[in-house]
Amino acid sequence: MGYAQIQAASEALAADNRDPLCFLDFPVQASVKTSNILGKVTDSAAAATAISTGQKTINRYLGLDQNKNRIETVAETLRNIGRKIGILTTVSLDHATPGGFYAHVDSRRNYSTIADDLFASGFDYFAGGGFHRTPDAPTHAEENGYTLIHSFEEAPATNDGRLILSSSLIFGDYGVLPAIDGGARVDWLKKATDLAISRLTNPAGFFMMVEGGRIDYFCHYNDAASFVGELLDFDKAVQSAIAFYQQHPEETLVIVTADHETGDVSFTKGDRSALLSQIISSDTCDNTLVADCVAAKTSFDQALPIFASAFGLTNLTAKETAVLKEAYYRTIQNSMPGNTSDEESGVYDPITTACINLVAARAGVVFGSGGHTAKDVPLYALGIGSEFFSGSYENTRIHDAILEAVSAYPIS
Repeated sequence: MGYAQIQAASEALAADNRDPLCFLDFPVQASVKTSNILGKVTDSAAAATAISTGQKTINRYLGLDQNKNRIETVAETLRNIGRKIGILTTVSLDHATPGGFYAHVDSRRNYSTIADDLFASGFDYFAGGGFHRTPDAPTHAEENGYTLIHSFEEAPATNDGRLILSSSLIFGDYGVLPAIDGGARVDWLKKATDLAISRLTNPAGFFMMVEGGRIDYFCHYNDAASFVGELLDFDKAVQSAIAFYQQHPEETLVIVTADHETGDVSFTKGDRSALLSQIISSDTCDNTLVADCVAAKTSFDQALPIFASAFGLTNLTAKETAVLKEAYYRTIQNSMPGNTSDEESGVYDPITTACINLVAARAGVVFGSGGHTAKDVPLYALGIGSEFFSGSYENTRIHDAILEAVSAYPIS
């Protein structure tokens, strides 16, 4: 989530006469540098480690320095002084960013060990998707004093004990379903944040990290409307944090930032409101609309209104229709997919790629890549200790500033 992603969402909301993102007017704003210890473009593991430990490291490493020495994370530091800890995400529970706050491994793909570190962390609350390679997660959870649930309805009536919410709303990569697809997914991250606040609030204080992880995913995928949908979903979780701050203004610090920018997003002239008209993610389109049309051998004339409605593509020009027609025929003929950006990005059928490209073109959103970039990212801070976060600095400063704020404003 870089400056451009925030601009895209902001201008889409403004074009549709909707309220702005809730964190844009935070009193402290900063610019954060994101490169890894080698001065190269970071991955999520190295970035999360830098933010959580105050030390830069090599891509793929979690909670280790470049020499593979274990580094204590800010979450572990605060756990050790009695704070309750929550880690929330819309991707898998063993993914790089959440793992950066509790795991200590030399490969972000070592999912089994990352999961072991999660269960051994003693943190009070986790929420996210599933586990990649831990089919016996319920057993591990119970052995380590956790109640494992799959929906909000299963949450214990009391706030005692440790809890893992591993959502049943998962698909593909074990993350939570895309926000843009709606249904039971609506406000999931906000609800998870509300549950975290209710469970973690206590006289000794708490720390939680809340990640809108699919913002990154859909920038990898070059699906502009879906990344905006994820950012708006994340914004609702921030609203819950602000509501808590308003109730406890003398003891609450809220920080909004990102680990890196993805997609090298820029802009041309366009109608940003087009980003709010799409109602299906690229993933779900492939798995439902495309699959159904291919199975039924649906004609282009019959398929066109289905795809146009799902992607908000009204008043198609003859040129746009021709592009979609050619992509649809390639899809029916099982031709090569249209989007092959990198390992994170999934590969879509040509008609899906044509639709998301057309939405982006209409909105004036341009992707320079399907990967991470070295662009600075913004940071917004509100509340007690926010003064420690002003300026322009390396991402390692975030860890240090959190602990400076904790030290400057001890719980009485």
